[in-house]
Amino acid sequence: MKTAIKTFSPAVVAMLLIMPNTSQASTFDVAAGSQLMVKTSVADVNGVREIESGNWELGIRKSKAALARNSAISLRKPLLDNLCAANLAISNMEQANQYCNDAVNTGKASVISYNNRAVMHYVMGNFEASLEDLDKASSHGRFQSMVAGNLKIVKQQNTLSKNDDLMTVQYSSLLATTTR
Repeated sequence: MKTAIKTFSPAVVAMLLIMPNTSQASTFDVAAGSQLMVKTSVADVNGVREIESGNWELGIRKSKAALARNSAISLRKPLLDNLCAANLAISNMEQANQYCNDAVNTGKASVISYNNRAVMHYVMGNFEASLEDLDKASSHGRFQSMVAGNLKIVKQQNTLSKNDDLMTVQYSSLLATTTR
């Protein structure tokens, strides 16, 4: 019999640690202890700085307002990526699901879009969908060390979840590390 236990911390922790990096996008460690990473957009769009500084609500509000004003895919795509990452950071999985899927389905899905949605699937316990998105993300040329790290973690967890003798424990708490 397979046993899967999902544990969700009562108080989701969002700690911000700023570290220098040459990457232009912010990265967030999701699911404390797992080292899964999501990224904000490379584009400097409304709300991204607030999201990167851990001011989630203001960043989300600014990003949503900018999204409502823009109909061009090229302008909407980075906002959707940022809304996906921010909602993952505050564990608003319903909104994260919406924005992560919208970012992938813009027709201009990127490694960031696929990677972020893969992490969202992982946090929700859907390891197969996470692996599919990480495979798609790995076909892009950028941020491959992040994708490879996420892929390794998801493959390990997927193997554990398929083993009848082992239990899968999933955490929704997170530690956010931003770099720009």
